[in-house]
Amino acid sequence: MPSQFDITSLSLLQRARSDDQDAWQQMVHLYGPLVQRWCKRSGLQDEDVADIFQETFRSVSTHLDRFKPVKEVGSFRSWLRTIVRTKIADYYRKLNEQPAGRGGSTDQLRLAAVSDPMAEDSDEDAGEENALIVQRAMDLIQPEFSPQNWKAFRLVALEDYSAVEIAEQLNVQPQAVRQANYRIRRRLRLVLQDLMEPDDTPLE
Repeated sequence: MPSQFDITSLSLLQRARSDDQDAWQQMVHLYGPLVQRWCKRSGLQDEDVADIFQETFRSVSTHLDRFKPVKEVGSFRSWLRTIVRTKIADYYRKLNEQPAGRGGSTDQLRLAAVSDPMAEDSDEDAGEENALIVQRAMDLIQPEFSPQNWKAFRLVALEDYSAVEIAEQLNVQPQAVRQANYRIRRRLRLVLQDLMEPDDTPLE
């Protein structure tokens, strides 16, 4: 288990690989909604989504050391997406192998007509999903900072105010705004380090 110093100096991925349960829960917090989204796009019912969700993160836990955060290989999101796609394909293959089960002939016809909604990863989908991950990472770290510093960060990072403008609003020095923005960005980068390419982070 990492020490308190390690927690502040290691990336979320490094901590999860070290069997840090808090880090693992944070990984599920960041990426769980994407797994559910991909499953639902594939036509799965809620109970099946829950099963694929559990199988996916069980596989991630087992094979996390295999993920290599190298630009040519792709982001963690892409790696995770491949796992989900495999689990969904396995599910449909097993379902098609059943004689006349669940849903009968109507269900079989529906399955035969289902295209693979995860076959292509469009730039639009990738951008939307990366933005979702960043937002959930921000939700994760927000309690670590004072409301005033967080407000200053959001105004600078998301609403494009200058440090001088925000300092006037909050009745603080511009340098205090810059320091708050720097500290929060650095913390956010640490959470997402090795999980996302810098170009995929909207706040960069």
